[in-house]
Amino acid sequence: MTVLDLRRNRQRKERLLEQFGADLLAPVPPSIPHLDRGQLTRCVQKLKERERAVILMTFYDEQTGADVARFLGASEANVRVIRHRAIHQLRDCMGVAA
Repeated sequence: MTVLDLRRNRQRKERLLEQFGADLLAPVPPSIPHLDRGQLTRCVQKLKERERAVILMTFYDEQTGADVARFLGASEANVRVIRHRAIHQLRDCMGVAA
């Protein structure tokens, strides 16, 4: 694709938007579901200690997988598995479809 092709494509898109743009619906921003923080707290407390540590270090403390693995004395792969399973349990507990 050349610079001329890119320019033609852009010009064509601009013409189409001018011609048909009024017919387009304004994009609707996705709705953010209400988060019941009390329920989330109860769900996190139900996790095993190791799972809870991984979740809190990852999402609250914003630690990398390597940092969490070093802290727990586990491999990064093991931390990913623990995190994945904990998130699945939290979704189930919160009643959220994956």
